[in-house]
Amino acid sequence: MIVERKEYQEKDGNVGYIECIYKSDNVLKTTYFPMNQRLYIAFSRGHTYSYANIDPELYKEFENTDSHGSFFHKKINNNLKHPSRKEFTLYPNEVQELKEIVKEHNNLNEDNEE
Repeated sequence: MIVERKEYQEKDGNVGYIECIYKSDNVLKTTYFPMNQRLYIAFSRGHTYSYANIDPELYKEFENTDSHGSFFHKKINNNLKHPSRKEFTLYPNEVQELKEIVKEHNNLNEDNEE
């Protein structure tokens, strides 16, 4: 489930990139660059990888799936069409900040259900 989604526009009005934070056991955050068709995924331990040739349709499917981890393993990971590379590892405080955003979102939803 997407907790937070932000689109950043280029000066020409095209989408420059999309950032999402997820409530997922596997996926913490993604940054998608539609013009380059590159998806960056920060996993729950902070390891961040990029995946090439992710067309907008596949990315939209990823955003809308019920299980981001399962979708990732089934359609993106170890797929020769989507070569990957490790980019960086988030600092522990960055991982914690993302997890806090998810926690706050959960608390807000629980309050709204009452």
